[in-house]
Amino acid sequence: MRFARPVLLALCATVTSLAAALPAAAAEPPADTTVDQVVVFQMEFTPVTVYKHPTGCHTLPPLSHVLINQTDRVVTIYFDPLCVFPIFPVHNLVPGDGTHVSPVGSFSV
Repeated sequence: MRFARPVLLALCATVTSLAAALPAAAAEPPADTTVDQVVVFQMEFTPVTVYKHPTGCHTLPPLSHVLINQTDRVVTIYFDPLCVFPIFPVHNLVPGDGTHVSPVGSFSV
C-alpha cells in the first residue's frame, strides 16, 4: 500500500502530460497545399493524371476512379463531362480531401 501513492502520482503525471500534448498534435497544420494540383487515379499499374494549376472545367480521363484535391481552393465534382450536374453530397471537395468520381465525369476549380 505504501507504494500505491507514488505509482498513482506518477500515473497522474503521465496522463496529464499526454493530455496536454494532444491538443498540440491536433492543432498541427494540414499538409502543404501550395502544390496547387489535382491528382486523378484511374487504375492500378497506370500513372496518375496530374492537373497542375487547374482553372475552369476539366473532363476526367476515361475510367477515372479517385480525385485528390491538392490545391488551396474548393474543387467541384460533376457526374457529366461538361461540368453541369454536380455529384451530391460530395460535389464540393475542400483542399486536402479526395473522393470517388464518375468514370465519365469532370471537375472545376
